[in-house]
Amino acid sequence: MRLFFYLLILAFIPSCVTSKKYKQLESIYIHGQDELKRTKNLVDDCSKNNLMLEQKLLSANYESQLKDQKIETLKKEHFYKDEKIREIEDNLIFVKTSNVDLSKRMDELSTSNKLNVDIMKKLLEEAEVQHLKVLNLSLALQKQDSLNIHLVKRTKKNISDKKLKKSLEKLGFVFY
Repeated sequence: MRLFFYLLILAFIPSCVTSKKYKQLESIYIHGQDELKRTKNLVDDCSKNNLMLEQKLLSANYESQLKDQKIETLKKEHFYKDEKIREIEDNLIFVKTSNVDLSKRMDELSTSNKLNVDIMKKLLEEAEVQHLKVLNLSLALQKQDSLNIHLVKRTKKNISDKKLKKSLEKLGFVFY
């Protein structure tokens, strides 16, 4: 039993601490507990901030993707507009060259039209002269016809039918 008692004392001796040292240890423990609570609060705050920052990062990435898509669409629109401008410029060049060609052709046509007008005037003048000649000839023929009719009537009175036939047969007329 003595041995048991010694062992018991040996077990209690090292575990016994002075009250001063115990209070010091207790204050260190309380201080450590307070520090632990503060650090846990800081960790919680940091994790909340971290979550908020992650959400902001996600939203910023989303916005960045949207802006990249907008930039791509704007680049495509810019490319399309540049192509459209090139097509319009090509069309403008074509239209200008066509206008120059058309103006040259119009000048040539106006020159040829002037020549044609001069020729037509000359032809009209010649036609008027020919028309006057034809009118003069037709008037002369009418006069001659009327004279012939008048002469025939006069000679008919003077010449009998038999004499007329004979003279016409001499000229080459044949009567049946």
